[in-house]
Amino acid sequence: MLLTVSNVAKAFGVDQILTGVTFKVGAGEKVALVGRNGTGKTTLLRIITQQYGPDKGSVNLARGAKVGYLRQEAPVTLGRTVLEEAQTAMEAQLAMRRRLDELETSLAGSASFQPAEPATESMAADLEEYALLHEHFLEAEGYSAERDIRVVLLRMGFSEGDFDKATDKLSGGEKTRLAIARLLLEEPDLLILDEPTNHLDLQATEWLEGWLRQYHGAVLLVSHDRAFLENTAERVLEMRDGIVKSYPGPFAKFLKLKEEEDARQAEVAKQQDREIAKMDEYVRRFMNSQRTAQARGRQKLMNRLIETKVDAPKKDRGMAAGFGKIARSGDVVMEAEKLSVGFAFQAKSDSGILPEGRQDAADTLRQDAGATVLFKDLNWTVRFGDRWGVIGENGSGKSTLIKVVLGLLDPLSGKSRVGSNVTIGYFSQDTQELDPDQSPLDYLVYDCDMLPAEARNLLGRFLFSGDDVYRQIKTLSGGEKNKLSLARLTNLNPNLLILDEPTNHLDMDSREALAKVMQDYKGTLVLISHDRWLLTQVTNHTLDVRRAGPVVFNGSYLDFRQWQARCSQSPTPSQARVEADKPGKSEPTFTPRELSKEIDRLENVVQGIERQVSADELALKELEGELANLPTTADVFALTQEHQRLQESLEGALSGWEEQSTKLEQLRAKQG
Repeated sequence: MLLTVSNVAKAFGVDQILTGVTFKVGAGEKVALVGRNGTGKTTLLRIITQQYGPDKGSVNLARGAKVGYLRQEAPVTLGRTVLEEAQTAMEAQLAMRRRLDELETSLAGSASFQPAEPATESMAADLEEYALLHEHFLEAEGYSAERDIRVVLLRMGFSEGDFDKATDKLSGGEKTRLAIARLLLEEPDLLILDEPTNHLDLQATEWLEGWLRQYHGAVLLVSHDRAFLENTAERVLEMRDGIVKSYPGPFAKFLKLKEEEDARQAEVAKQQDREIAKMDEYVRRFMNSQRTAQARGRQKLMNRLIETKVDAPKKDRGMAAGFGKIARSGDVVMEAEKLSVGFAFQAKSDSGILPEGRQDAADTLRQDAGATVLFKDLNWTVRFGDRWGVIGENGSGKSTLIKVVLGLLDPLSGKSRVGSNVTIGYFSQDTQELDPDQSPLDYLVYDCDMLPAEARNLLGRFLFSGDDVYRQIKTLSGGEKNKLSLARLTNLNPNLLILDEPTNHLDMDSREALAKVMQDYKGTLVLISHDRWLLTQVTNHTLDVRRAGPVVFNGSYLDFRQWQARCSQSPTPSQARVEADKPGKSEPTFTPRELSKEIDRLENVVQGIERQVSADELALKELEGELANLPTTADVFALTQEHQRLQESLEGALSGWEEQSTKLEQLRAKQG
């Protein structure tokens, strides 16, 4: 076993967090650790990674096993660039590469060095070190190290221009994505990820899913993202009441087994309660009668049954949110016409939307030759009763779009408007509307004009109880702040509900409760989210915000993804026309004769590249065989230089083959 946790207990003061946690993780297993917020998942992870010591029990790792841990706080080292932080994961390979470069320079700079002549003692030592080091370098796949670093960073949403950006200047989401990239490059034996999808867009999340499925090591994953767990977890550990129980995966099977187990446990508890009630009645009736002996016997049986009684599954208290009757707005709720959004806008003076320093940046951009455009020429109409899901990669302009349409920011060009009789309820992902120095109760009473009794009742429905209503908002967790913002919206009772990443920091049960609220909501919904399960549950229209041009799709998120898959696999002529009609996207058009000629040309190009790939692969295989069995008179320096040249040639050929093959398939599809 790679990881063995035995009877671990942990308390903080009078609060007993873990009472007896026991489980194992085998090599290569993909295991999900689930449970409501506050059940002790992060505490358990910190015990496994030796940040905390257990009060009782033990944690054992296989000898020599390497652990990688993604923390929710302080995930990267400050004072480095993005590239430098990622390079720390492959420092051994990069150090070997630097030493090889030094040896190559030394050998190449020796004027007296000729492969056919006897080498000096110093040169012989350099050659011997070079040969041995190069062998280790090949075993560590050192030639691909720098390429892998760049590929993973790009997949995690960083651009080439971000590589020199200081980690001190990264946002919280960027730091999380950089930490994930570094961990993926380290390739530990046990990878522990605590809420890895909180700051990832859909593209990065899906790439991470695929990478984890193919990962050779074990993964212990804490997440409230149901779709992510369904696509990665092979086994599920549920944390509840201070203990952990293991269920076989996948995640859907876990949910079914847990439901069946809870039903059986509830039925057993009900039967035992009935049996205890019967015995108790018999004892009370006959204790001081002619049947006293039998009554005492029944009393002993009853006491033993009470001691071993099965408790019914506890129903964890969940949010009891909901909206009242919705007033009817006009048919057109929001509308955008040829709308272009970017960073050269002027913020409204009273909006308070731009963070400190952003206004100066906007003024600077306005003085430059051109603005930074996020997307342009969006035509979008939201009608009463529509349920829109807004998706797109991080930084594509989803939140900015909403602020422009609501009039909080100015567009670069085009126009937008909000319809008549529209009451807007807007949930911003940074919860800027909350005063950090107020308490939840004061916020609802003074800012939302509620009576204290009504405010307390509303807070209770969102799981604020006791003295929690008097805590300063700045001391609340991210999930608690989100619940407070949602409580404000239910009191407002809007007929247009705009939610920007409402599930961040919410546990799975709270997400299910939120989905139920949105399903019951009778007004117009605009949901910006990376939660695929939630989008599938509550939306029937999709807006994909892309830099290449937004895509408006009149269907649910699930329908949109199925349409995308069909288009990418074998696009029909009509689908190709849809793609060509997207704003900001233009493709050359061919006559049938020109199309046939272009296909013939690309076929020749692809065949030529395939021949080059085959030749490079054969030459590389022969050279690696030669390097593995070097004779004493071999010119190691020249051979390794040739090996590097062939590697680069092969990588370039494969990249070219992929690009040209994609173009060829697209043209063949157009030809039919």
